[in-house]
Amino acid sequence: MDICDFIAPDKDKDMNPVLTIKTAERAESLIYERLLLLLPEIQAHFQVLYKGTEPIHFEWYPQGCKGECHAENSNFVRGKWLRTKSRDITGVLFLTEYQDQIPYEQDYEVYGGKLEFPQHHFGFNPHRGTLILFPSDPHFINGTSDVFVGDAFQARIQIAAQTPYLYDPQKFPGNYTTWFANEI
Repeated sequence: MDICDFIAPDKDKDMNPVLTIKTAERAESLIYERLLLLLPEIQAHFQVLYKGTEPIHFEWYPQGCKGECHAENSNFVRGKWLRTKSRDITGVLFLTEYQDQIPYEQDYEVYGGKLEFPQHHFGFNPHRGTLILFPSDPHFINGTSDVFVGDAFQARIQIAAQTPYLYDPQKFPGNYTTWFANEI
């Protein structure tokens, strides 16, 4: 994480470490280079045309922190979801590795920090270098679980399509066991 210039996490009023989110131009340019190579596959899979990408947010979850569940492009207002951001596809790139055994390498391993999708009853433990892409809408509310040991680092990528992406469950039949059959 040296490339992101993270020195210490932000602190709350009681001086406890909290989720820290920053941008980092140099790290961002490395990710953008590789993302551009994936764009044809992303466009084909989600049946969208690429419009642009927001600045990448690098997220630091210190030990004891978690990320609240949220929809990437919408807020729940007066009993219904309202699209409030021009985001269509979200990517989370894990920068740390899940480890629940010893020995433990504190520089890049973490126990906890799973990317969870509560509506679909599944999640992904961090695997350094893995990019998870999903629709940004309320069908894929997500959060990062408690970090029990170490620090979790990830990059959150927000992609906009030329026309708003509308999630159609009929195009993705099954559930996570069939969606990710090659990964599970």
